[in-house]
Amino acid sequence: MRKTSNKKRLVKFILPILAGSILPVAMLSAKCQTEEISVTKHSFKNYNPQYKVEEKADLNAYWKNEEMFVDVDEFLSTLEGIVDNSKFTTKIDLDKKEKSYILKQDSTATEGIENQEQAEYKLVINWEKNTISVPDTGFFYSIIKPGQLIDGSQFLKIRTEQQYDAKQEIVFDLGKYKMDILFKDEKVLIPFSVFNTLFITQNYNNIYFNGKTFTNLEAGIDSYSSFGTPKEAKERIQKEATIAKKKPTKRQREINFHHLAFVMDYFYGLKRYKKFDSFEKYIGEDYKKKLLSTNPEEFHQAYIDVFHKKLNELHTRIDALSYYNGYSEESLRNSTLAKEPKKYYGDYYNTFFKNQDELQARYKSTFKKDLDKLTLDDHIRFVDDDTVILSTFGFADATKEQKEDTANTWKHDTYFLMKEFMKKIEAKKKEKKEIKNIILDLSLNGGGSVYAMIRTLGFMTNKEVLNREYDVLNKIGTKTLSKVDVFGDNKFTNHNYDKYKWTALVGINTFSAANQATSIIKEMGIAKIIGQKSGGGMSAVFPATLLDGTTVTMSSPNNATFGEKFEDIEGGVEPDVKLDYKDFYDNKKVKEAALKAHKMTQK
Repeated sequence: MRKTSNKKRLVKFILPILAGSILPVAMLSAKCQTEEISVTKHSFKNYNPQYKVEEKADLNAYWKNEEMFVDVDEFLSTLEGIVDNSKFTTKIDLDKKEKSYILKQDSTATEGIENQEQAEYKLVINWEKNTISVPDTGFFYSIIKPGQLIDGSQFLKIRTEQQYDAKQEIVFDLGKYKMDILFKDEKVLIPFSVFNTLFITQNYNNIYFNGKTFTNLEAGIDSYSSFGTPKEAKERIQKEATIAKKKPTKRQREINFHHLAFVMDYFYGLKRYKKFDSFEKYIGEDYKKKLLSTNPEEFHQAYIDVFHKKLNELHTRIDALSYYNGYSEESLRNSTLAKEPKKYYGDYYNTFFKNQDELQARYKSTFKKDLDKLTLDDHIRFVDDDTVILSTFGFADATKEQKEDTANTWKHDTYFLMKEFMKKIEAKKKEKKEIKNIILDLSLNGGGSVYAMIRTLGFMTNKEVLNREYDVLNKIGTKTLSKVDVFGDNKFTNHNYDKYKWTALVGINTFSAANQATSIIKEMGIAKIIGQKSGGGMSAVFPATLLDGTTVTMSSPNNATFGEKFEDIEGGVEPDVKLDYKDFYDNKKVKEAALKAHKMTQK
């Protein structure tokens, strides 16, 4: 999994419980764009521990023709704590029939990021054209407060350069998806689904409305999250879902499908790679008909077929089915889907996990260790007197609380794991053993935090770590150069670890941020690569929630790339020297492959 921080977007506390039931329905006496709308009131509660947000008992929902709209200002105000409402001002232009949200001049500066141009961003909502426009999606990230528990950019000094393919504003055309924008009593009302996607989902949160309550989670139900899904939150969302007590109407399924098409057309990051523009056309009439069905069993199967089989890539998956599937304490992927993976997943998923299972079994039989019970020393394998193999199984950022337990921080944060590695390697000098070769084992590294990955590569070189990404929605290519403070003293002093001959061991299960690391290693030339082709997964993840409660994780518009032309790496990165999977944990053969790769360079 590849998760970006919310510089672009990234201790359980329970606030006093408020009434969670629907408050009495009120009818607006005035007409709104010729149609009467109704108003219901619902409670709101936040379960993302990264942010402190007050509960609310009476958040308004506006209804027109079975579709829910929300007052943008009311929701932004309710979300104070996640949203920083002091960062923007607003202005209404009745002649143009639009409302602007103008970012204050100093709000674009990002702490820890150098060479960022300050520019005024303006989001414009036009209720005549049914459009929402921004210069780029940076607006939505710029109004979000930093998380309280994780500092993703710690130990990094970052320079950023951007290259625009075509500098033009992003226009979200709601009319194309049969959605309206309403204006009533100085209030701008947009579909709740659109508000959630633009303002919340992009910032790695999701708000659920189950017919009774509003609930905010990091990511989504059983999605990739630093904190997991709290049981209380899952029960509140799924057990109390009044939506599921009635059969869905034809109109509800249409509204849900329109939102799904909106999300996929604007935010699915592999459209360019898979060569399609319209999600509706891509899936075809048969799947569209099934997704529009009022039979939950039929549209649930359609979700699985489309997201797991037709798209057939690991960053895109169903995390939770709709409210009509009911409550289950166990996640969908660990229960129903895990029982019959060949039935519920595509070819690539089954190949990937078959290989992963075989590697894990081989690792356990070779080293007599369970992967979930490894000590620090179990991550390090010395081969002869001159070579060491370092195993990492993900790229992680510790929370502030986890960092307080200094003896165990390495378990939660890859940067601290690397620091411990280097201490042990340097200590070998006292035994009069000189390490010359370091092999970074990424064979079972499924990715994680991009910042944690960059910090890891900083131990391999004194150069600034070069990372290239391309945003297919904004059409922006970004090059970041990150100096890593490997000593953690904020001095960013050069180390001498680049004296070693570094090699990376990779394969199909070297996925997402680890695939990105492999690409960076290849482009920078800071190590040799052995093993098999890496597993792809070039996009950061984007968790989205549909109106029927279905939760999906999907490839986002932000794609890791290779080279000055921002080439795709979804297909993986080829090694310099091939090594059979059966030999991945044969220390002697791994060393031989590494030496061969370095010898090839010397010729």
